[in-house]
Amino acid sequence: MLLPMSLRLLVAVLLGALTLPLRAQPWHKMDNPEAVRSGLEANAARVYRFKPASNVRPLPPAPDNESTRPVISAVQSFARGTYGTLLLENGLVLFEGYGQGAQADSMIGAYSVTKSWTALAVGEALCAGRIKSLDDLAQAYAPQLQGTAYGRASVRDLLRYTSGAEDPGGNGYIGIHNLRDFNAMVEHRMSLAELIGKHGAPSRFKPGEKFIYNGLDSEALSLVVREATGQPLQAWFEATVWQEAGGESSAAWFVDSEGNGIAEVLVFATTRDFARIGLYVLERLTDQAGSACMRQFVKEAASPLVAKGYWQSAPAYGMGLHTGADGQVWMFGYNGQRIGVRTDRRRVFVTTNNRDGEAIDRGSQSLLSR
Repeated sequence: MLLPMSLRLLVAVLLGALTLPLRAQPWHKMDNPEAVRSGLEANAARVYRFKPASNVRPLPPAPDNESTRPVISAVQSFARGTYGTLLLENGLVLFEGYGQGAQADSMIGAYSVTKSWTALAVGEALCAGRIKSLDDLAQAYAPQLQGTAYGRASVRDLLRYTSGAEDPGGNGYIGIHNLRDFNAMVEHRMSLAELIGKHGAPSRFKPGEKFIYNGLDSEALSLVVREATGQPLQAWFEATVWQEAGGESSAAWFVDSEGNGIAEVLVFATTRDFARIGLYVLERLTDQAGSACMRQFVKEAASPLVAKGYWQSAPAYGMGLHTGADGQVWMFGYNGQRIGVRTDRRRVFVTTNNRDGEAIDRGSQSLLSR
């Protein structure tokens, strides 16, 4: 028996709805574990997925020790409002805790921690001989940058965020530049090279002269890495830093319409793998691992080379790594993402939060320094 026309139409609509693809989650709303999971699923065509490293780095628990109990108690109090918090010393986990629906295998957005990971990939390209000198102009590697201030800056200037390019954000420290065009690039309506070309005018400052927190400096490095190594930024990072760090879980890196890794934000990984990247940095700062070249690069990257002129919690910048008010080495991301490295105690502190502000930095720096 045939169904009435109105009922047939309703059934057709419902069946069609079941087969429609998920609506892409806006990147700036992927700010909790469930939103990340659904957002990565909806944006699958725009994301490069990492595999676990060939040799996953173990993170064994530290033995119970009376001397560490006070700091563990303090971390427990701090961690109540976070997605994930880890404190490691000598490669052993002193504390690991999760909340607000997050678990050890939950991926969290790195936000501007991505900038630091991009810098590490540049260092690996330098030490592999793919980039001959950090003082080479960026356009010598990436012809797409010719005619822009980013192309006329050196690789070193881009790492230090002193390209001399005009800041599309307009205030010198917003990080994300022109939001409309950035979203167009994320949604594959504009390529990364087109975004840089559109916002590539020089400022009144010469290359190397002034720190401006303009994420397009990192985006230009994405093109440099691709042309220098023959691999997109995210694939090069996976083949080098990720393998050396011993990443345990899948991770995700958003790419543009041409497959270039978005180099200033939009990497997602577990809190445990954040910690592994922290250990990768620590080992090179303390000469425990890595080539002599990479150890030297990370030490320079972690040195306070440029005064930011704002943000008292992290007053100086090196080549992709921050110096905190506590004098320690940090990777910072919006919304409370922090990776801190203390060399004398061989300690790494990681927190992935859903909040931001001075309280996070005070707590994080206090816990790293205890």
